[in-house]
Amino acid sequence: MALNIEHKEENEGKNSRGRLSAEEFNNLIDTVKELEKNANTPSSIGELKNVSPESDTAEDGSVLLYGNNGWSPAAGVFIPTGVAEDGSIITTFEDLMNYISSHSGGGGETGIQRNLRIINNLDSKSLSASKGEPCHLNFTFISQERYSTNEPYEDTGERGFCQISVKNSNSAEYLVVKQLYISSGSPFSIDVAEFLASGANNVMIKVTGEVTEVTAPAFVYTVQLTSLSISADNFKWWTAYTGAITLPLNISGNISKTLYVTVTGKDYNESYQIQIGTGVYTETAYNYSVIHPGVTGVFNISAYVSNSDGTVKTRTISFNVICAVAGEQRKLVAVNNILGRATNWSENSLFDYAMYDGDNVITSAKFTIKKDGEDVFTSEEDSIACSARHTFSFPMEIETMDNTEFEITAHILDVDMELTSPITYQVNNSLGYSAVSGSVFYMNPKTRSNRQGNRQEIINEMDGSVIPGSWENMNWGNDGWQSDEDGNKVLRLMAGSSLRMGYSPFKNECARTGKTLELDYKVDNVTDYSEPVITISSPSGGSFVGLNIYADDIIMHSQSLKNDDVQSLHTFEGKRTRLTLTILPDAYGNSGFNLCILYVNGVKNREFTYESNDYFAHNGMIVIGSGYADVDIYGIREYNQGLTSQGVLRNYINWLNTTDSKAIVTENNDILDLHGSDIDFENTKDQFNVMTFDNTIPYMADQSTRTGMLEVFFYDHPEWNVSISNVTAKGQGTSSMKYWIWNTRYQLDKKLSVIRYADGSDSTAGAKWSMTPSLPAGRKFTAKKNYASSMQSHKIGAVNSYTDLIREVGILNEAMRADAKVRVSVWEAPFVCFEKQTNDEGETIYIFRGLYTFGPDKGDADTFGYNTDTYPNLLSIEGSDNSPLLTLFRVPWNPAKGLIAYNEDEEAFQYNGQNSFDLGEGEVENISSFIPAYNCVYQCSPRLKPFNGTLEELNAQLSGYKNEPCEFWIAKSGDINQYNVYYFESSEGRFMSSDIGEGTINLLSQLADKGYGLNTSDLAGKTDDELNTLFINARIQKFRMDAPAYWDIDDCLFFMNNVEFNAGTDERAKNTYPYCFGTETSRWRWRVDDADTRFDTTNRGLPDKEYSVETHDTDETGASVWNGETNNFFNLMELAFPEEKIASMRKSMTAMQTLGGLKSGNDLEKLFAFYQKYYFDQAQEYFPANAYNADAKYCYENGKLAYNKGHYSNDTDPITQSLGDHYLAEQRWITKRILYMMSKYSFGLFSANGTDTITVRAAGNTIKYELTPAMDMYPAIANGTSIIRGRRTKAGEVCEMEIELSGSGDQQNAIQGASYLQDIGDWHNKNVTGSMIIQGRMLRDIRLGSKDAPVVISISSLTLSNCVSLQRLLLSNIATLAGTLNLSACSHLQEIYADGTSLTQIVLPSGGGLRVIQYGRLNQYLSLSNYPLLTTEGIEIDLCRDVITDFFIVNCPNLSPMQLLVDIMNAQTGQGDNHSLKRIRAVGFEETYNDSGMLDKLATLADGSYEGLSSEGIAGEDKYPVLDGILNIEANHYADSIEALRNTFKKLVLNVTGKEYVRFKDSVIGSLIIDKYGDGEGVTMGQIQTVRSLDVSFRGNSDITSFNEFMYFASVTNTNRFFFENCINLRSVKLPESLKIIDTNSFYNTAIEDIYIPASVERIYSGSFNKCKQLQVVTFSAGNLYELQNSTFRDSGIKSIILPDTITEMVGGYVFYGCSSLETVHYPVNENITEISASQFCECSSLIEINISEYITSIGQSCFRLCKSMKEIEITDNIHTLGKGAFFQCESLENLHIPSSITSIPDELVRRCYNLTHLDIPEGVTSLGIYAIAECTNMEYIIMNPVVPPTIVDLTFNNTPCKFYVPDGSLEAYKTAGIWSKYASRIYPLSQKTE
Repeated sequence: MALNIEHKEENEGKNSRGRLSAEEFNNLIDTVKELEKNANTPSSIGELKNVSPESDTAEDGSVLLYGNNGWSPAAGVFIPTGVAEDGSIITTFEDLMNYISSHSGGGGETGIQRNLRIINNLDSKSLSASKGEPCHLNFTFISQERYSTNEPYEDTGERGFCQISVKNSNSAEYLVVKQLYISSGSPFSIDVAEFLASGANNVMIKVTGEVTEVTAPAFVYTVQLTSLSISADNFKWWTAYTGAITLPLNISGNISKTLYVTVTGKDYNESYQIQIGTGVYTETAYNYSVIHPGVTGVFNISAYVSNSDGTVKTRTISFNVICAVAGEQRKLVAVNNILGRATNWSENSLFDYAMYDGDNVITSAKFTIKKDGEDVFTSEEDSIACSARHTFSFPMEIETMDNTEFEITAHILDVDMELTSPITYQVNNSLGYSAVSGSVFYMNPKTRSNRQGNRQEIINEMDGSVIPGSWENMNWGNDGWQSDEDGNKVLRLMAGSSLRMGYSPFKNECARTGKTLELDYKVDNVTDYSEPVITISSPSGGSFVGLNIYADDIIMHSQSLKNDDVQSLHTFEGKRTRLTLTILPDAYGNSGFNLCILYVNGVKNREFTYESNDYFAHNGMIVIGSGYADVDIYGIREYNQGLTSQGVLRNYINWLNTTDSKAIVTENNDILDLHGSDIDFENTKDQFNVMTFDNTIPYMADQSTRTGMLEVFFYDHPEWNVSISNVTAKGQGTSSMKYWIWNTRYQLDKKLSVIRYADGSDSTAGAKWSMTPSLPAGRKFTAKKNYASSMQSHKIGAVNSYTDLIREVGILNEAMRADAKVRVSVWEAPFVCFEKQTNDEGETIYIFRGLYTFGPDKGDADTFGYNTDTYPNLLSIEGSDNSPLLTLFRVPWNPAKGLIAYNEDEEAFQYNGQNSFDLGEGEVENISSFIPAYNCVYQCSPRLKPFNGTLEELNAQLSGYKNEPCEFWIAKSGDINQYNVYYFESSEGRFMSSDIGEGTINLLSQLADKGYGLNTSDLAGKTDDELNTLFINARIQKFRMDAPAYWDIDDCLFFMNNVEFNAGTDERAKNTYPYCFGTETSRWRWRVDDADTRFDTTNRGLPDKEYSVETHDTDETGASVWNGETNNFFNLMELAFPEEKIASMRKSMTAMQTLGGLKSGNDLEKLFAFYQKYYFDQAQEYFPANAYNADAKYCYENGKLAYNKGHYSNDTDPITQSLGDHYLAEQRWITKRILYMMSKYSFGLFSANGTDTITVRAAGNTIKYELTPAMDMYPAIANGTSIIRGRRTKAGEVCEMEIELSGSGDQQNAIQGASYLQDIGDWHNKNVTGSMIIQGRMLRDIRLGSKDAPVVISISSLTLSNCVSLQRLLLSNIATLAGTLNLSACSHLQEIYADGTSLTQIVLPSGGGLRVIQYGRLNQYLSLSNYPLLTTEGIEIDLCRDVITDFFIVNCPNLSPMQLLVDIMNAQTGQGDNHSLKRIRAVGFEETYNDSGMLDKLATLADGSYEGLSSEGIAGEDKYPVLDGILNIEANHYADSIEALRNTFKKLVLNVTGKEYVRFKDSVIGSLIIDKYGDGEGVTMGQIQTVRSLDVSFRGNSDITSFNEFMYFASVTNTNRFFFENCINLRSVKLPESLKIIDTNSFYNTAIEDIYIPASVERIYSGSFNKCKQLQVVTFSAGNLYELQNSTFRDSGIKSIILPDTITEMVGGYVFYGCSSLETVHYPVNENITEISASQFCECSSLIEINISEYITSIGQSCFRLCKSMKEIEITDNIHTLGKGAFFQCESLENLHIPSSITSIPDELVRRCYNLTHLDIPEGVTSLGIYAIAECTNMEYIIMNPVVPPTIVDLTFNNTPCKFYVPDGSLEAYKTAGIWSKYASRIYPLSQKTE
């Protein structure tokens, strides 16, 4: 590429760098695009214009720039540098080219164009971070390409290699700190905090496409790291705050700093600045108290810290909180922790929230998610706990047309009203983890909640339809729609609860149409494995048809096929299992080939075929739940078609929890071709080990040996890759060659094979190949197929671990001590095999040929790293089969007799023509070194029986003896052959002498008096059987003494134990490999190759071997489970070296733990880590589901097709061998096997040092335990420091163990392996004292005490740990048991009997299926929460009623907590005010009572001597007991008492019916009313409401204080005259709404403080409230009042009054006369009120405001007299009459308008209005009366508008020193007129008046 860039003059000819702005960069792109568009495409640079051809050979690079009239290499000239607008950094020419290419498409209109870039997902690229806190960068790597500028870019989907570099004060240059692969198109977040240094940091991100190999322009973040930090992790923002808000801040940074806090809300914004200096608050919070806003609402509180000058500040922490004012009933929601970006096909925790709803504990809300305005999710939740933190999670599964991003909005509503603003989320839609479409049923717990109103309905998510469900024994606190321990939503049915869904998936026949059923579930806390936990089946005969799921088993039956051996698979309780059942008729287009497949986690784990006339239809519903296990359902999905394995895998990925796990599984399974149907070679080679052979690989249909090129590719070690020529491939293995697909042996040619290594070099012809650097080189290699009896994990794990394990134990043979490469087992690795072919078009293609384990062949002399060159006398042999007696060491090896010979063709030593020992390595004649070792075993055979007869008689009875697996010795006394031993020789057809070449073995001469524990004298007087026992024991002792001379005992025991531990039931005769180096010090040892039939697979290839299998077990037919069970060698080793075998096993287990590498954890976990490392990681977790499923189709399904067509025969149906990864089953099996072996060998959890124990202090001589294990085991008890092992015990059986205590007064006993016991027997009669500790997750019934039998046990304390399955606890009558018993973890408890104990408290789990609890006499706490099955009858508190202090019963719907509470209160009546009961909380009840006793008790509870408990059971938050429920009471009652109780117990719904007495606050009133109208006890509301006239005399009664109850007299229309006159202490009265007339002096001279005048009142007569000095407030309801008579409120204390405008008659004056406190008045405004009457407001000295309506025409005499506070009053021109002294002595009056209609100023109108400064006398005034304007001492002037001077008297202006302004034309008239002349000096013309 060449660019002609013009330079500025100052840069010409200089190798300098310039900087361009982002805008200039963008212009560069446009320029380049134009150049590309117009340019031709030259074949070389030299063809460009102005370029010399020599430029093609430029050494500095192929990119040239034109400048200074010539072309120069790009490396040496000016380039623009800088930061582009998207953050890209340009520092080199390569950066510039990458930037231009990524933004322009890369050139031309056609050809591939790429767009690689990094997008910042944060708000800014400049960040601040605090030390010790995360610093998350979030960006997206974009990789796109197109082939034309006319096409849109498309995502490549490639991964990118991301390199993160940092430059800071620690490094002047960018330093790479992290390298990893990231996906393109998906947001990626990484925490870089650990790489930052204080101050400025530049963090550079570079990503290179894995496929495109293009590097996106670098992106740089700038991060300022400060030691300042702030957090408030312990702030309970979900609390509704009614007072100050305490913000617990953790602040760091030892500098002077300032805290800034801001509180914002609706119409509220307050900021606070707090100097906190250098204080550091990291351990103890800095509690800042924020002032409550004073209103109810949601407010945001934010805070940050900065240094003193504000240059450095922390992040801002922010919370939305609810602030509440007591008594306000509003529904609010506070939302926090809002997710930044959501992801489709994933669980999204969108936000956290808390709700408030006034006094309500529980509230409701509707949550809706919308996309494009349409609802995509709605959840109506009606039981949301207030003031609690909740998380709203949305399992987003939104189908879209493509993978482009979209938006959703989250809404929180109260019905249809938004409670908060909608929250918008951008959704990453690039993942595409959708399920296969077409599902007909989908139950998705992710969308459900127990808070939903429809929680008992099953919703089919596919169509929204409701499926009925029958729920039993549900505890909706713990059961139902819950979250598991990882936060995943589930439908939980705990033990004892169940759900029967009204839905039958198999109702319609699917045998011919197909079916897929998916169940995602987990089973925990199992106590009985025989009961199903999920059924979709119907009974059929003695079995069923359909699907049954057990805790560790899955069984599928059709109507015809019910063979559990081949129609079931094992699972592992406690593991989440994603099961898929598919029914595929005519599978893969093969008519009549019908498959039923069980997938586990996307992998085929069991298959069987069914006939076309078989059926699956039945009406069985989906039933979930068991009495013996907890079940979690994560989802159920159904299709009316059989999904392909790819569809099953897709749905499995859809059900994974996280996008990361989905991405990993998706990537691991990316091995298919473009069509998604076949395994692709290249895609597979990118991830896994691959081997190819370029010729037909031999199998059943083509068995010919082939020669070709073998290529081996190691995924993780490409440097080991080879291709080898001239390799011969042929079938291998006796058993495998009976199947359709064989094992294959690949053999290099000794002369012709050439190895090409990864570096391209070639070996010499005929070289050996070292498969890995750690392995010996050889020429034979075997690829072994995966059959059930030969699982890949067995082969890989067994052989690869064996050598490591024996090295760790330290049992090294001679070669191992000399060479680290030497092995005692073969080595294998997992490989995917392909056949390399050439198609018709001449293209190379690769055909998938299955999964194999591949490694050096056992038959290669070099496989183990040593051969006869090093050890000439080396001999290695192999047990040929399980039946030859020679292989079993059961016949004499006497070379002289010729019965044992070597067959060269068979390369085996034969006995009677049967291969017995195959020759592995060494010369044939070296067998001479094995024969003595063999005969050492044979001659000590313990398989002896006496024959009391002669040899002839024995041979005469062949049919009865020849088939017995033993030898016979002649027991007949005096017989010539007495004590001689004989074996049956089949080739002779008779019993022959047991002769190893030393003559017939005679037991007497062989064993007696030889130091083997048998003396001749011992034989006397013994029976034949007794003698036989003596002989066997002596032989065992002989073997113990002789064997070490021939056999390496440690090695032999190690081998035996390894086989036993792994249950290698085919490794006791066949598949055994004895070897010896043949040196003088050599002993015989054992190697390992075919480690088949291990773990749960039987010799028949079925996965149903018991985890507790032992060497001498038999199956249901009586046959030995272990092939070669009669092998004399191994039997003798067990008998002769029992203690050594135990020690060897323990040593092996310790070595396994070491190799497992788990540093922490218990012994089980450490041993399991060994198997995880060597077995599961190398096989089950290596191959992906697509590989397993393709292998199943190629090997087993195709094999079954061939089998059905008769192409081959086998005694094993090939489809039964299709077990896939068999992962869960093997995990389960090996876990239980480890436990079993630990129990057998008293190791780990079953040793004296075990930690999984039940610990007691036992006393006496002996103690007997009855232990029932939940699994097969050897129960164990540690007695002090010694361990006592019980007998081998099956699950459910009782093992009795009696421990000798030797009279010890205090001996610790520890029952080991407690977690695996289901019962520990009865303990009431055991002499156990002190503290007792019980743990056991499978214990269901613990019986320590007794109801009726004598109780000996005397423990003082009890601790229960991990007893999660416990249902019944019997402690009755253990009087010594005291203190607190914590049962909070026992979530399955149903019955507790603690009567007769001294326990003071029992702490229960918060919810469950509790049905019965009986307390002891000292129990002080009654605390029960969320027990739906517990009834009042189930609680026994008789013994402790009088001592209970705390009462806490919440959400126990079948309990009557108030009844219990009353019982307790009654029991404590005699305790007076010092009663024991102090703290109370009762929630969620409804009770009914028929008397008033409960009301009395409520009144007692409100007396202040009781307080409440919080929801956490803490006192101090509630002044009164918390009662939140419903009480229905039918009783006579007082309404005010009910109201008082309701006000005290605000959360209590008190429904009271019956006679309602009115309680009179004033007892005098009450007595008068009750006497007049009541029944002697009280007066009911009904009686009161019938009274029409209150004919009771109250006048002058000074004892009466209130009569608010007057309001209930609904038929009274008027008060009587003088009703309460002179009731001087009457302070309160409430008038009835029926009252029409308040009669004369009704409340005269009372102490009433306020009065409400109902709307019904029409007339108030004179003096009604006269002399009511305390009356301050009078409130009129808008209504009918039209008449107010004189002196109504005279001399009262009213401060303000609004007279209604309905008043049309103001009869008489003096209404407010003398109301000295009256300040404001609204006077009626209507056309009928035209006058303010005389003295209406006289002496209202505080009056400051009154309205004068337009209708007022007259103000009466003395109307406002002495209104000393009134400053102004509006007088309209409508007024034409002012009464005498109307404003007399209104001292504060500053201004008064005299209407123009006034003609006469009355006497004393404004006399003594001291603050009046001026007056304007209208023109029409003709006279002014005496003192009219007198004594107005501050009057400045009076304007006299009349032209003719009005008439005045001497005292009209008395002592008013003012000027008079008169009309200019009347000046003289005024100065000379009568009395006016006295004021001539103060009279001025109006024209001289200035403003």
